[in-house]
Amino acid sequence: MGVSIDRTTDRAVLTWEAADDPQGYIVQAVDGGDLELALTALGLKHYEDLASVDQFERARILRATAKLASELTRRVRHMTVAAREDGMTWGTLASNLTGDPHARSTARSTYEAGLRQMGRTVTED
Repeated sequence: MGVSIDRTTDRAVLTWEAADDPQGYIVQAVDGGDLELALTALGLKHYEDLASVDQFERARILRATAKLASELTRRVRHMTVAAREDGMTWGTLASNLTGDPHARSTARSTYEAGLRQMGRTVTED
């Protein structure tokens, strides 16, 4: 896990090794501008800020942010399956996913979505 961000007061530098990105997802997100656009969306403070962006730029930001969100959601689901298979309890998993140890149904549905994405059968646990 060699991806790092070095931050100063007015800038940040993202650093990684090729081994940290064997499928090239980080390279694609950076080179394609998706990471930049998604971070732009993250930095906009209010709905009014999002709404005031030119419609074409807003569409670009929306596409890039949705693309990264989709990929990150897939990763969260897979990590949830791995954590559960390593013996993590539903309460701990819920706490890690949502900050609420009582959100077990959220943890379970994330786990089941991960199983489905992986082509595995959802079974009762």
